[in-house]
Amino acid sequence: MKRSLPAIIGFALFAAVPSLACAAGVAPVVTRDGGVTTITQQDAAAPLVHVEYVVRAGLDRQSLAQNGIAALTAQTILDTPVGGVPAHDAIAAAGGSFDFIVDPSDVRFQIEALPQDADRVLTVARAALGAPAFTVATVNDARERLGERIAENEQIALQVGIDMLSSTLATSANAGLPQFGSPASLSKLGPDDVHTFYATYYHRGGSYVSAAGRIDALAAGTLQQLGQTLPDGSTSAISVKLPKLEGASRQLVAQRDIAAPWLIAQYPAPLIGGKDFGPMLVLASFMQRTLSDMAGVPGVVSQTYASRAVGAVYQFESAQPNLVLFVNGGIGNPNQSFSTALSIATILATRRLEGSIDEFKTMAAGDFIGSTNTLAARAWLAVVFDENGQQADYMDRTLDAISQTTAADLQRVAREYLSNPTIALVLPREDS
Repeated sequence: MKRSLPAIIGFALFAAVPSLACAAGVAPVVTRDGGVTTITQQDAAAPLVHVEYVVRAGLDRQSLAQNGIAALTAQTILDTPVGGVPAHDAIAAAGGSFDFIVDPSDVRFQIEALPQDADRVLTVARAALGAPAFTVATVNDARERLGERIAENEQIALQVGIDMLSSTLATSANAGLPQFGSPASLSKLGPDDVHTFYATYYHRGGSYVSAAGRIDALAAGTLQQLGQTLPDGSTSAISVKLPKLEGASRQLVAQRDIAAPWLIAQYPAPLIGGKDFGPMLVLASFMQRTLSDMAGVPGVVSQTYASRAVGAVYQFESAQPNLVLFVNGGIGNPNQSFSTALSIATILATRRLEGSIDEFKTMAAGDFIGSTNTLAARAWLAVVFDENGQQADYMDRTLDAISQTTAADLQRVAREYLSNPTIALVLPREDS
């Protein structure tokens, strides 16, 4: 039976709650050498080795006139022939994968392989990273692949909305650009642009090599060699003034070829490690489950953004942390779903919580543990915590922050952060 929103807010848990600390694992091992931070998380039960190679060559290193150059450079590396075969194909043939994500301040190369193939796969990746092919053919192939990825993202309404909202939180205009650029901007970029960007920003200063899984299967020094692939030195971001978002409504609107409208609301959120970190995690889980309950859809934590109909996600790993609420207007009554999503925060901030919040804390702990069920997530979280000045033992620290949260903390955080959202509406095209 569905609970009403007030009932959910006032719900008291009578059953005993197990200790959250029992879920914590072994802390990552961190070493620093020559500007490179290496983090390892050995897991003898893992079937794979996953490595995140993080280089300070993200969106904030590209000018507005070169929108997409960070992604084009990264894709060129993946398409660089190694032994006559593009690096990502050579790695795929060995049973591994080689991909990248462009963030506001860095590009993350993701390398994964079976333990017995990991050394060979990392050797291929290192060869491409250290000597990309800046040929017309390679760059053209990279541009074509990026065009395909852009087209795929344009079909995901939630991604469109989040991209729009991210640009409003960015500290610099270039840091808020789409991670893959646009077809128009990419068409203006050539091999010389890619070569120049690589030579300027691909340095080891501030880089990370974060590995999780069967680290013991790697030969001695493999990760250290990967970290030494790029030349010494550090780089600085290009600061581009960000225009203020005008208007009292704070609404962004886009149209795409989709079947139903989407609402995405974004609120500012606290940084990792502060007093509000744990309470915001609890608040996000509470709102996720409440939205799911009101909409009558399962609140499965392992679902991806794109597969959820409703959700609440605390993006603490972002340069500007935020809480995102989203609702697919295709479920039930769109107006009712949208108004419910925006009213939950107001109700929580103004209505006194009755009873225990232990259930919400258990939800938050479960959600966080569930978010670390991949080696990629574990490798990246260790980087996020370390670069935010926290120790890399993200599991213990996060579960402790959740366990220390009180009802007063939860209401204070709701009142402080959830008062003035920026809203993105992604609507079906009028001719759809």
